[in-house]
Amino acid sequence: MEIRENRVVILGAGIGAMAMGFENASCKVVAAYEHDERARELYENNAKDKTYKIGELDYNNFEEIPNMDILACDFRRGLSFTSAGMGKTHHFRNAVKAVIEFKQPKKVFFLVQCGYARLKPFKALLDYLKDEGYNYSYRIINTEGSTGLPIKEDCVYLIGTRDSSECELKFPDFEEQSICSINEILESDEVDGYYYKVNYEQIDKKIRKNTFLCWEKNQYVEANLADTNLRKIPLICNNGVIRKITHREFARLKAIPDSFNLDISNKAWMYRQLVYSPNVEIVTQIAKKLGNTEENLLRTSYVVREDVFADIFRKYLFKKCQSVKIGKSVDFECNVQGKDICFELKIYNSNYAIEKNIERVCAYLVSLKAKEDMILVVGNIVSKEIVEKYFEKYKIHIWTLSNILWLFEEYPDIKNEFISLLTYSVDDLKLEKPCHFLFQEQRNIKNEGTWKSKLLAIKPGKGERSKEYEDICIEILKNVLGEYLGLWKVQESSNNGLYRFDLCCKIKNGVNQDFFDTIKNYFNTKYIVFEFKNYEKEISQKEIYTTEKYLYEKALRRVAIIISRKGASKNALSAARGCLRENGKLIMCLSDQDLIELINIKEKEEQPTAEFFEVMLDDLLIQLEK
Repeated sequence: MEIRENRVVILGAGIGAMAMGFENASCKVVAAYEHDERARELYENNAKDKTYKIGELDYNNFEEIPNMDILACDFRRGLSFTSAGMGKTHHFRNAVKAVIEFKQPKKVFFLVQCGYARLKPFKALLDYLKDEGYNYSYRIINTEGSTGLPIKEDCVYLIGTRDSSECELKFPDFEEQSICSINEILESDEVDGYYYKVNYEQIDKKIRKNTFLCWEKNQYVEANLADTNLRKIPLICNNGVIRKITHREFARLKAIPDSFNLDISNKAWMYRQLVYSPNVEIVTQIAKKLGNTEENLLRTSYVVREDVFADIFRKYLFKKCQSVKIGKSVDFECNVQGKDICFELKIYNSNYAIEKNIERVCAYLVSLKAKEDMILVVGNIVSKEIVEKYFEKYKIHIWTLSNILWLFEEYPDIKNEFISLLTYSVDDLKLEKPCHFLFQEQRNIKNEGTWKSKLLAIKPGKGERSKEYEDICIEILKNVLGEYLGLWKVQESSNNGLYRFDLCCKIKNGVNQDFFDTIKNYFNTKYIVFEFKNYEKEISQKEIYTTEKYLYEKALRRVAIIISRKGASKNALSAARGCLRENGKLIMCLSDQDLIELINIKEKEEQPTAEFFEVMLDDLLIQLEK
């Protein structure tokens, strides 16, 4: 299972400074919208390796905006870059609301001018966020105190979340920084003659030291901090020479890296863009808090598993009813046979304090005072006593793991994908029809034929074809081995970045099967590495030796499975036997035909799919030469 980055969509993206902040915080920008064409071009020129959309927002087609976790908006650009006055302001604010309603982002990040925060439209925006179920907080942050950069700049930063578990939103603890010297932002090379064209009659004649000169009362006066006066750009006194602050120096005041190429063909325009760019360092620190990128691994794992669980259950709901939508205060809302139903989904890493967690969620659902029926779906083993206790107390229907497996029996692909998400075996769990079941039961829908056709339709090759082959192989493995393996962590790299394996799975707790018992007990293995090779020909011994580098005993990782189109050559099989004989590392090789055989075994359900690997292992060990 891949740990997904927080997906961010940006409105009022400017030249890309806000995107830099989110990317520095390990978030994933999936789209950025900016109405200034020249700003978009500069952004694109500095983001040539980016794969996401950088464009102008289509106010009539919000459906094309990608799904997101965080919506980031710079209201200063929406308010300031307009020739239509307040009408345009109103338009931008409504666009933000429309995106929230269409895409239902879990979190929001707004940047607002201090003056605007005192106006009625800002209060209306806060009321709107509250009505949409956001818990929000905002703060005025000054750049000089938070970063130590010598610029006089105050902005309102607002963050909000729909996550009921995040009761108190917190900004980073910005410790008061000592202001860095003006010398630290000065360009070391000779600057263009344009910057020396100043009107000395407007400058205080007493200035002697290196300092900023800012406009005040019809003249430039000495200042410790640069200001953001667009009409009168700050000057700099450097070794007795007075000139305009350069665009690069101003960019440094915004924590924009020197690697960012500026467009100074229109110097006034470039100054304007820099003035309205957010400070990259401040955005980075807030984005880390908002995106939970500094949380511990347990919390991260929990968030990811909830997202995957929600995605699986949404697939089920779409098969059972047509009207499914993401709820404002719950996970899903749908209409079943004329009844409005709300679904809240939870899955926990363990059953520790499960009753306490269920009571907390039930209390939250009751506080919503919704007229619709409420169903809490918990992807864990929960006793009947707990289910009955909290139905009596809160009148909330609770569907548990045994109910979910009963529901998913109807759709084997969904069931197997869900089982692969679990960290333990459910072989002995009794399936039970849930209470308050409103859907119509249908016949089982088999997808094995689809897997086979998808697999065979992919042509050998590199690049996108290789990724397609990897994806379908993982989909098939989840369905044929999901009852034995969990984690499903894809695209890992070694610490030094030299090597990369495609997939790592963990043998589930409680699995009782000969093949997995053998590799756990005799190969000291808890994790299995998978490699996928979309080669036209058989793999060679080179692929065997490369894969062997990922295996070592102390990591409880001494078994790998390589899947390729044609399987392994004789030399590759000989190399695999050598790795087993000399180093005790087990490398097994499968072909497309082997995958198809596994699909057939799963479809017939006459024997466990793990027996296929048991036979392969027996054959390998019996024929192992000295």
